[in-house]
Parts: sequence; C-alpha cells; structure tokens
Amino acid sequence: MPGKIKSGLGALIGNAGEYYVVAELLKREVVAALAPRNAPGFDVLATKGGRTARIRVKTKSAEQKIWQWNARKDGLIFRELSPTHDDDFTVLVTLAEKRDEMSFYVVPTIVLESWLDEDFTTWLSTPGKRKPRDAKNNKKRHLSFPRWAAALEQYREAWGLPWKVQNAATPPTGGDDLPLGVPA
Repeated sequence: MPGKIKSGLGALIGNAGEYYVVAELLKREVVAALAPRNAPGFDVLATKGGRTARIRVKTKSAEQKIWQWNARKDGLIFRELSPTHDDDFTVLVTLAEKRDEMSFYVVPTIVLESWLDEDFTTWLSTPGKRKPRDAKNNKKRHLSFPRWAAALEQYREAWGLPWKVQNAATPPTGGDDLPLGVPA
C-alpha cells in the first residue's frame, strides 16, 4: 500500500480500519456500530455487559512506521476526551493485505495522549536542522511504532480491556491486568 494516502486513498484506509475494528468486536460478542462520519470524539460505539465504550480508530498501512494525528488550535489532540477516561479507547490498526499480518492495539486514549504529548515535547527540545522547532505552527503529532513497540505490545489484541471495571487513567497491575509501559 505504499503511497496510497498521498494518492488520495487515505479515507479508504481509515474506513477499512474502522470496519475491521467493528468486525473484531462483533465476533467477540460486543454490540458495536460505526458512529456517523466525522462524529466528534469517537468512531465506534460499543457495549457489552452493561458497559459502553467510545472507541477511536487510527489506521496506518503496514509500510508506514507512524500513526499521525492533527492537534487542534488549542493544542488538544483528542476531542471530547471522556472525563473519567474509563470508557475512552483508541484502537491503533496496522492494515496489511493479509489479515494475519494486520495488528490491533486497544489502548486507553488517556495513555495514548500522554505518549503523544511526551513525543512532541521531546521533538520540541531537539534542535532542528535549520531553525528551532515551532510548537505554535506544528499541529502534527506522531506515534512511532519502532519507538513505542514495547509499550504497545501489552495492548496487542487487548479486546477485553474496555470491559474491565477500572478507571483507564489508573495503571492496572498484577495478574491478568495489562501494565502500562513506557519505552526506554
């Protein structure tokens, strides 16, 4: 899929990721449906066992190393982030030609936001080649798979995470819980 986003197929890649997420949820007996196009705050609404989750989906092709977001003018990345954070998740999708080469990471959105903020802060503190970095005019936020692969691994195929009764902002610990990871 190299070059497909630049050739205007980015919306199709994004749509495919959303449909795959809904399919994965449905096969796990989660009632899930796509939100209307460009709904603020989430892409999929899902419910299971009396709990509802707002799920955002970010898709990249297998050839790409980063997922990319655009920050709003106020610097926020995620619109309408849930106040309690326990029902707000982002599924990072790596789309590939073959299903067994695809990957899904079910990450609490508040955790993802902290990683994106950390990466942007690091980028700002790194001298540019020609001039200082400019936070005011740069709205791009990147999550690099190579840098965050170890931290993401605990969220690979973690489809049950939205249905655990806990506050996603509090790191789960011990047992079958998924500890939060930060790359070295």
